[in-house]
Amino acid sequence: MELNLTPMMNLIAILIPALLVSTVFVEIAVINVSAPAIGTAPDQPPPKDKPDKPPLNLTVTITDKGFTLAGSGGVVDTIGKKKGGDKGPTIPIVQKEVSCQRFLNTWPPPRSKNRDQPKCSVGEESRTFWVYDRETLQKKFIELKDAFPEEKRMIIAAEEDIEFEAITDVMDTGRDIKNEGDERRELFPEVVLSPGLS
Repeated sequence: MELNLTPMMNLIAILIPALLVSTVFVEIAVINVSAPAIGTAPDQPPPKDKPDKPPLNLTVTITDKGFTLAGSGGVVDTIGKKKGGDKGPTIPIVQKEVSCQRFLNTWPPPRSKNRDQPKCSVGEESRTFWVYDRETLQKKFIELKDAFPEEKRMIIAAEEDIEFEAITDVMDTGRDIKNEGDERRELFPEVVLSPGLS
């Protein structure tokens, strides 16, 4: 007696398209980051042509007080402070309303400044916390890019206890900006992590 394989073939013919339609495709985003190099620099001949402008060498240092921006000309002046006044971060942390969806059962960075408050809980829309001022940081990045249009590299340094989210937020803020319309403007997409960063 021969087996009737028609019902089995019908089932497979129905299952294959159903499985393909229900498949979830995962998109993975990659940020190219240069790891710090350890060792001596190779001997290189001096460049023949001197550039008109020295390189920017933009360095963003993240502390629990805010962002300090420095370049080849020194530290960028602190925002909102008079010259020669109190030395602090270029962009200090600010108190502002934060959506709790991203920080369920925890605090937004810098957590050391927010631990005295209750954590974000389920069902809570938003709350006021001390947070890094990413909007002002992006404005500074745009100013620096306008002054140094050829620069693409940014060095990120951070204190030991700085959360990883704060570092990735700086990477995202400094990579590019969306202009009016659908056009994106590249800022500092080449990220180099400082040797002290682990």
